[in-house]
Amino acid sequence: MARSLGVEVEVKSSVEDIRKLKKRLSEMGARKVDDAVENDVYYNHPARDFARTDEALRIRTCAGRSSLTYKGPKLDFRSKSREELIIGLDSAPDAAAMLERLGFRKVAEVRKRRRRYALGQFEICLDRVAGLGAFIEIEAQAPRKGYEKVLDRALSLLVRLGGKKQERRSYLELLLSRKGLK
Repeated sequence: MARSLGVEVEVKSSVEDIRKLKKRLSEMGARKVDDAVENDVYYNHPARDFARTDEALRIRTCAGRSSLTYKGPKLDFRSKSREELIIGLDSAPDAAAMLERLGFRKVAEVRKRRRRYALGQFEICLDRVAGLGAFIEIEAQAPRKGYEKVLDRALSLLVRLGGKKQERRSYLELLLSRKGLK
């Protein structure tokens, strides 16, 4: 069964000094949740271009567990907030084979080391993304109606943590742009 998370409110910024950011999180009372290595494989639909429709489909593998995630188009021009659906997978290779047999095309892989923190309603991730560098992501789940209030709080938190310039592009979009593919 698919797990609908409603709207994933997400804001992100590149990070220059990750140690300074860790110290600031500690001062604010954030609790370290875990460290993880995530490998995301993105696919494009055989009949429509997800880059044009602003959607994403990925298989994520982390700590021996895998999931299939659909992300709908961004809901606003201030953030990466969007609908998200997640299905747990027993076998990422079998799911990948199924997608490919259905005509989905592998677009790219995004690999990152992620340290997760919890602070109030927010999950704060410090990411080191292969080929891109260091980033902070602030995420929260919200119902579609009224998600903007959560977004305002996330943007405020990003500023308090020293986020300089909010980045709306996904890691996939940034990697493809860097490779001259988008």
